[in-house]
Amino acid sequence: MTLIHDAALTEEDYRREAMGAFAHEVRTPLTSIRMVMELARRQSAEGQLLLDSELAEMLTSSVDDLQHLADDLQEASRMERGKLAISHGPCDLGAAVEAARGLTGREIEITGPVPQAIHGPWDVPRLVRAIAGFATAANRIGNGSGKVRFSHKASPRATRLTFESGTAGPETKAVSADAGFAFFRSRQLIVAMGGEVVCTRGERYVKIVADLPQRRGSIAVEGTRTG
Repeated sequence: MTLIHDAALTEEDYRREAMGAFAHEVRTPLTSIRMVMELARRQSAEGQLLLDSELAEMLTSSVDDLQHLADDLQEASRMERGKLAISHGPCDLGAAVEAARGLTGREIEITGPVPQAIHGPWDVPRLVRAIAGFATAANRIGNGSGKVRFSHKASPRATRLTFESGTAGPETKAVSADAGFAFFRSRQLIVAMGGEVVCTRGERYVKIVADLPQRRGSIAVEGTRTG
């Protein structure tokens, strides 16, 4: 199989696809809110309770989703403009993976061994979010099984994190907005820490590889590489 990486995509391509992903995902909670509002309006007209517990929970969840998306977009914008400082560790990778598993909860299981005694100059909370985001994206554009295979490999230059879902086949696809905003947000966080991200996609298959520098400035980032 000939693998097609996303190296041909420029930063402008990523920015455009990220905005497309954001626009797509923001429609889901907005649609839920509209449904709840319409149901509440109908119930009120019929003399019933405005919101029962199920509808109230649905509305709260949708508003929370919108708030998270808005916060992520604001952070992405601040990073792009150089207005947000990145912390350079120290960070325990194993602890970050465990914390990311807590974020994905029961919806997505990050399988594979937890890294042991691997530390680096990485921003702890942002690395946790990046790991959880890549797992979410891998499940979304992979086979959707709810299980994402995670592996890692450390070298003096960089520590490589790999997220994989599905089985590789002959067909390949480009990275696009359907990867979800979590992918683009996570990629930006890795790049901001001096790392690189490569994504290989197929039909119901994806492999996301993120390289984290072991020393500040040890990976020269020029877009996304194929290595």
